[in-house]
Parts: sequence; C-alpha cells; structure tokens
Amino acid sequence: MGHGRHGHPFGRHADADGFVEHIAARVGAKLDLDAEQQRLLAAWFGQLQQQRAALKGLARGPELAGLIAGEQFPRESAQQLLDARLDALRAAGPGVITAFAEFFDALDGEQRQVLRFMMRRFGHSRRRE
Repeated sequence: MGHGRHGHPFGRHADADGFVEHIAARVGAKLDLDAEQQRLLAAWFGQLQQQRAALKGLARGPELAGLIAGEQFPRESAQQLLDARLDALRAAGPGVITAFAEFFDALDGEQRQVLRFMMRRFGHSRRRE
C-alpha cells in the first residue's frame, strides 16, 4: 500500500477521489468479504473519514489563522477552539466504534484471524519508520 507524507497511509492521498474505495477493495479482497461485509467495511471507513475531516479542520481552518493574527496569542480562544473540535470528535466516536463492531462481528473466524494478522503487520511497519 502506498503511503502519503511521513509514511502515513491516510496522508496526502486520503482526500483523492476513490482512495477509500481502493483501500476497502484491497482489504475486502484479502478478507474475501461478501457484499454485506464489504458494505459494513465501507461504513466504517466512512466514519473514519468523518473523524479525519474533523481533525484536519483543527489545524487548517481560518480560525487558526485568526489566532495568530494578533500581537498576543489568545489562549482562551485557542482553548475554546480545541474544546469544540474535541467535542465534535467525542460525538462522532460512538459511530466509529459501532461501525467497526458491526463489521468485525460480521466476519467469520478465519476472516478475523486474517484481519488480526493485517493489523499486526501494519503496526509493525509503522514502528519501524
């Protein structure tokens, strides 16, 4: 799997059209998913993309530019901005968990083992960077 900036698989290409579909297709092929399992995987990826968009907005929004426009850094305004973003992430968290749980629970034992292996491999490759 190609990696974006800093070796992160959801780096610069994550916003490209079809990226999530490409990853879902690759995972689906490795796990030999049926149509329902593929739909559940796509739903989980959709939830992850929503979380990613919320995080991305934290560092790039016009609010950040406004924070550094003055002579003094407005700590209270920055804290309010951060709290608002964290609240949005907390609100979306249960959806991410539910989507993954539904996907995982739809897998059979062999598919779960393959997924565990894939996750271990991904984790090991991330630690080497």
